[in-house]
Amino acid sequence: MDTDGGGSGTATAMQHSSILENILPAATYRPIVIFCIGLWGWGLNLYLLNKQQVDPAQLLQIHPVEKNSPIHKPVFALAGIVTTIIICNVWWYWIAPWHWTPILCYVFAILLILWPGKNLCRKERERFLRVLRRIVSFNLFSPVYFGDVILADILTSFSNVFGDLFSTCCSATTEDNPCYRDVLVPLLISLPYVIRLRQCLSEYIDSGGECKRHLWNALKYASAFPVILISASQKKADRWVAATGSVPSTWWVSDTNLFRLWIIFVFFNSMYSFWWDISVDWNLINVATSSRTAMMTNHAHQHHYLHYTMPIVRFRRHLHFNDAGPYFAAMVIDLILRTTWSLKLSSHLYVKRLEGSIFMMELLEVIRRWVWVIFRMESEWVKRTLGTLPTDNATVLAMDTLGNSANSSSQSKLMPIREEEDDDDDDNDNGESTAK
Repeated sequence: MDTDGGGSGTATAMQHSSILENILPAATYRPIVIFCIGLWGWGLNLYLLNKQQVDPAQLLQIHPVEKNSPIHKPVFALAGIVTTIIICNVWWYWIAPWHWTPILCYVFAILLILWPGKNLCRKERERFLRVLRRIVSFNLFSPVYFGDVILADILTSFSNVFGDLFSTCCSATTEDNPCYRDVLVPLLISLPYVIRLRQCLSEYIDSGGECKRHLWNALKYASAFPVILISASQKKADRWVAATGSVPSTWWVSDTNLFRLWIIFVFFNSMYSFWWDISVDWNLINVATSSRTAMMTNHAHQHHYLHYTMPIVRFRRHLHFNDAGPYFAAMVIDLILRTTWSLKLSSHLYVKRLEGSIFMMELLEVIRRWVWVIFRMESEWVKRTLGTLPTDNATVLAMDTLGNSANSSSQSKLMPIREEEDDDDDDNDNGESTAK
């Protein structure tokens, strides 16, 4: 690794430090801006699905605030409130650049979520907190609902934003304290994957150990951990190489081999996740095996029959959207951005002089998640309207008939969530008591 002279290196470091001081507010605002864009995107998802005659409320097993009122309206209202908070906070900062002003933006957003009043879309805020409490539970025997899976998967797309939030807020509030970023940032990035891993194991237990698909899904989320951990090790190795020219002799692997390991796990995670998206979550590509028989003739003109199986790749027959073009476009977008996001899981790629590229990569992952949600919910809608669910049949990895048994584990996930029914009962009781 080439190094500059001491004076030149010091001048360069001071120049970069000056740049960082100038762009620190933008970097501090970056996580909440991404969260706000994600909220707008969720509302857009619900709006587009409703326009395509897909009922998100039925899929998510929730009740609209008002009958015949689409559930995307209060989501847009909340997104508008958060946007207003951000704009006012930025305007306040440029008038009076107080060091803590950007942090107040997050404080007001949290207060909005926890506001106890009945206004400001209380139903949606309480529902979000209720689902959040369910998904952060580490009880392996708790039921996993479709809405819980959707929220947890969305959080995986914001995993790096959580680490970014911690780093930027730490830099904004402290000067010399590193806030244990080398440890806490990878832990925060890993947390959404831990949540999804727990959900997969809970679903496997709920199936009585019969549905192996949940174990393969758990492997997908577990494959993100080596990427995150090796990246954190690379970040530490880079410091050692910059200071001493090599990693400590006590390390079991060199910095070059560490990079090679990281590349291997990045490739596995991105390709595995992409295949799972299109074949299981979206159920667009089905792999089947077909038995074939071939007649072989030897020199003595004796006939022998050779039996073999041949894999066949099929595109899903039942599509809710009329045009197949968006499905193929979604697969291409998912392939490209899956690879990009696997790289973004790596905290050692954080380069402060590339703040714009960090924001762009996080934004692209939010856009990919918008696309994923549309086709994930489209797939679920097709399964439920046709009365089908994915099968674990090793011969035909396609759609299987959903059993109508009341004891069926999959059928129980189609039942309304009791907490939502209780809310409606409480509202009715309050209305009746008020009328009296």
